[in-house]
Amino acid sequence: MSQLLQLRLQAEGGDPRAQFQLARMMLIGREAPYAPDDAMRLVNAACAKKYDQALLFHAALAALGLGRPQNFADAISLVAQAAKTGSGRAKGQLAALGGVNGFNIESWRAIPPQQQHQTAPRVFTIDNFLPRPVCLWLISQTRNRLESAKVKDPARGGSAVNAHRSNTGAGFSSIESDLVLQLTRMRIAAAIGMPLMHLEPSNVLHYDPGQEYRPHFDFVAAEDEHNFQRELAVMGQRVCTFLVYLNDGYDGGETDFPRLDWRYKGKTGDALIFWNVSAKGERERDSIHAGLPVTKGEKWLFSQWIREKPVPLV
Repeated sequence: MSQLLQLRLQAEGGDPRAQFQLARMMLIGREAPYAPDDAMRLVNAACAKKYDQALLFHAALAALGLGRPQNFADAISLVAQAAKTGSGRAKGQLAALGGVNGFNIESWRAIPPQQQHQTAPRVFTIDNFLPRPVCLWLISQTRNRLESAKVKDPARGGSAVNAHRSNTGAGFSSIESDLVLQLTRMRIAAAIGMPLMHLEPSNVLHYDPGQEYRPHFDFVAAEDEHNFQRELAVMGQRVCTFLVYLNDGYDGGETDFPRLDWRYKGKTGDALIFWNVSAKGERERDSIHAGLPVTKGEKWLFSQWIREKPVPLV
């Protein structure tokens, strides 16, 4: 019996864990046929049994507007229901968002002003982009998932560990069952005026003393296009990079732009935005940048790349 068939039988038998897992697969359309209506039916069934992971997943979908109209009141209510089951993840999300009564979607929609520092490439910063409790939550969800960070491998396509980069990090699904993460992604999209579906899966990066990311471009270079033809055809160029500094109190670790003779180190919650291509769509060669070595303490950074075309759900 195939794993998918076994999962289907368990879901049809009323197992909420199987219903949740199968629903995720159906929404992505990988490992199972794409079937969003059936996926929502399974999510609702698992939620009816108060399965915490399904409730959190439903909260994320309610915020995203996938499978139903976008509804933030429902989203925070679903997180609260999951918290009542004893779920630590639900309780943590609820606390980071200020609780049911403290949660205010308008505060997430109100984007602080941007300060421009460079014109070619376009470079901006935003003070207090994320509240401290949100930053601490994102760190907590990453600490036990850290792996060696990878870089694009132009020789083979895809990504691989490389001596050019010594830090660690963790990636998150674009439909992660985390309302805090989803609101962060929505806030980023709104700040740069790009559709949410153009955001790649998010990453949280970690630097210990001595770790760094040497000078590099975030766009796909012209000489490497032939090895990333399929990726570029589907998602287009990586047009923008959005970084949020999740902590401070460490030494070193600045984001350095050597050709601009400019570097930046944000405080907790501050954001750095730089465009990897010009308004005309040309690669910005002066966007080359580095994460300088941390000399004391640890650095946490939320990293978000944005594409010129919609990114498939993963």
